[in-house]
Amino acid sequence: MQIDIEEHQNHAKTIKEYHLTIRGQDRIKSIYSFEYYNDDSNEDEVISDEEVLTRLFSRLNRFPVYLSFGFHELTDLEKTDLLSTVKDKQLSYTKTSITKREIYMTVEVNHPTDLFQVLTQSITMANYNGYYLIAFTNLLKFETRRVRRWLIKKERVVPVIDITDPTTFFKIGFDFENVLIFSNEPDFDELEKIEALFPEEKIER
Repeated sequence: MQIDIEEHQNHAKTIKEYHLTIRGQDRIKSIYSFEYYNDDSNEDEVISDEEVLTRLFSRLNRFPVYLSFGFHELTDLEKTDLLSTVKDKQLSYTKTSITKREIYMTVEVNHPTDLFQVLTQSITMANYNGYYLIAFTNLLKFETRRVRRWLIKKERVVPVIDITDPTTFFKIGFDFENVLIFSNEPDFDELEKIEALFPEEKIER
C-alpha cells in the first residue's frame, strides 16, 4: 500500500467543495487529505478501508472516537446488523431524525476492536457518497438553516459540524477517493505530523 498526503491551503474552497456546514470554520488551522493505494497484484498487500482507518486511530491512541453517518443510507440488513452490534457491545449511540426518511446516527467507540466492527458494518455508504464523519468529540449538531434546493431557499434542519472548541474530525471523500483531516489542534498542524501517522516507507513523495 502507498499513501499520498496533500495539504489544502484554501480552507473555504475545500469546505465548499465537500458540501460541509461548519460552525466556527474560521478556527480551522489545517486541512489535509490522504489517499492510499493497494497493490492489487499482491493479494497479501491488500488492506480494507476499515482496517486502514482502525490502524490509523490505533496509532493515534485517542479514544473515544465518534462515528457519525446517515443511518438512513444503509440497507435494511446493514441497519439490523449494526444495531445488533451496538446493543450487544453496549456502545453508546444516538439517532437523530430529520424527517421520517432521514436519520443520522452517532456511535461512540472506546476500543479498536469495536471501531473496526462498526466501520465494517457502516463504511460501505461512504463508497456511494454517504455522509460519514469520524471525530474525537461528539461534534455533529443539527440546526435549522436556510439552504438552497432547486434554486429555492427554504429553512431546513441540517447536520452542522461544531468546531468552535479544539478538536479534529475526518471526512470521507467522494467515492472514498480520500480521507480529509480538519483540525484546529496543534497535533495536526504540520505535514510532518500527518506523515508520522503512517509507516514512513508507505508514503509517496
